[in-house]
Amino acid sequence: MRCCPFLLLAPLGLFAQPAPPSFCFVLAEDRAVVRPFGTEVRVIQHYQERVPYVGVNGTWLKPEEALPLQAGPLFRDSASHWTVYHPVEGMAGSYVLIIQRKDTMRIDLPEDPKPLNERAWARADRATPEVIRFRKGHFAVEELIADQWAVEAADTLAKSLVAEDEEAYRNELSALDQYYRDQPPPAPPSPPYTPPPPMTEQDWEAYWAQQPPLKESHLDRVSADTVWVRLTGRVMLNGGCASGMPLFGVEILTDTGWVERIPFDLTQMDCGMPWADWNEQVVMLHPLRWWIAAHQPEGSRVMRPGSYRLFFVGGDLKRRWTEQFAVE
Repeated sequence: MRCCPFLLLAPLGLFAQPAPPSFCFVLAEDRAVVRPFGTEVRVIQHYQERVPYVGVNGTWLKPEEALPLQAGPLFRDSASHWTVYHPVEGMAGSYVLIIQRKDTMRIDLPEDPKPLNERAWARADRATPEVIRFRKGHFAVEELIADQWAVEAADTLAKSLVAEDEEAYRNELSALDQYYRDQPPPAPPSPPYTPPPPMTEQDWEAYWAQQPPLKESHLDRVSADTVWVRLTGRVMLNGGCASGMPLFGVEILTDTGWVERIPFDLTQMDCGMPWADWNEQVVMLHPLRWWIAAHQPEGSRVMRPGSYRLFFVGGDLKRRWTEQFAVE
C-alpha cells in the first residue's frame, strides 16, 4: 500500500468511505528540536514476500529483495520541506536500512501492518508520517514510534500539515467562489425562432426579376433537324446528371402566328446543376424530330415541314428566342 493523501478539492460525494492511511515516516535529526534530517542518506528496504500454497495450508517465502526507497514530498508542507518514505507493507523479514556515510540505522518492520495503519488513522484522517530520529543502531519500528519525543513530534507535524491543508483548501474554495462572482452575467436567452412568412406571388416576381437574364440566343448553324445555338447569360438547364443541356422549347409558324410545337414543360431533374452562366457558349441540341416524337403522344410524332424557332429560359424566367429556320 502507498501513502496517498485525499484529494480535498474533489466533491465529497465521490468518496464513499476513505481508506485508512498507510504507514510512512520522515527522518529527523537526533536532537531535542524537531528538524528534518538534511544530510544525504540512502534508504533501502529488505524483505521477503510470503506466498500461500495453492489448496494447502501453509506458505513459502520468496528470495529476499532489496528495494531503494525514493523520498517524496508530503501532501502539504510549505515551510519545513520534509521528505517521506513509504515502505512496502505486509512482507516477512522486512527491515529498512538508513545509511549515512559510515553510519547505518536498521529498522525492523512487522509483517502485519494493521497496528501501524491504525496508529496513523488515530492521528489524522489522511496520511501523516511517523517521525524517526536518525541514530546508529538496530531498532524495532514499534520502539521508535512509541518514544514520547516521537509521539509528540508526529502529532505536532500532523496538526501542522492538516491545518495547512485545510487552510489551502479554504483559500482555493474562496478563490473559486470569487472567480465565479467575477464572471459576467449569463447572456439572456435568444428569442425563439420565428419562421419568415411564406413568399407571396409578388415576392416571387420581385425575386425572379433580380436574377441574371439570358442576354442572347442565336442560331450558330442548322443541319437537317439538328441545331447548334450560341448562348450568352444565365440559362435554365434540364438538371440531368453531368448534363449541360439547356431547357428549350420549339415553336412553329402557323397562319395565326407562332405556336408551341409541343407544350413547354418548366420542369427540371434534380441530379445536375439547375442553371449555367455562359458567354458565347455553343450547344448542340437534340435532333428535333426525335425530340418532338419523344414528347408527344403516339400518333402525333411527325415533325411537319415548316418554319421553326427555339426559345430558352433565362435566370429571370423570361424567354429569349432564336432566329427562325426551315425544316424540310
